[in-house]
Amino acid sequence: MNDLLIFHQLIGKIVMLCQLIESDIKLIYAGMLKGDFDRNYYDIKKCSLGNVVAKLEKLDNSDEDPDFSLDDYMLLKDITKKRNHWCHQCYIEFVYSEKIVYSNEFREQKKLLEGDIKELLILQQETEKIRLEILKKYERIRT
Repeated sequence: MNDLLIFHQLIGKIVMLCQLIESDIKLIYAGMLKGDFDRNYYDIKKCSLGNVVAKLEKLDNSDEDPDFSLDDYMLLKDITKKRNHWCHQCYIEFVYSEKIVYSNEFREQKKLLEGDIKELLILQQETEKIRLEILKKYERIRT
């Protein structure tokens, strides 16, 4: 049962990382977009991560001098899939197994979760750094 409690805590951590990345992406988009920063953010804050990444990619590439690389956008699109898995699917993978925490399905999900947390922690730190750089570059006050 302790393993399941740890799993629950790790789910909380990965959801937090995804939310921070999503918030930073929205702030970056609002900062890059012409017009009032607060209005831009208000207009985008309820959009899904996938939509915002697509909008950001289009905006970022509109001047043919993007701040993010193709690899960056691939990673951002990948976290949308990961976030959806951890928020909507991961428990279904093992919850119906007998002796849940001893099942192969649980162990596989836990191992995948631990790997994704390591990856998303790095991405979150990088996204935060980029947010600060972009908002400074575009002379936006929110950091």
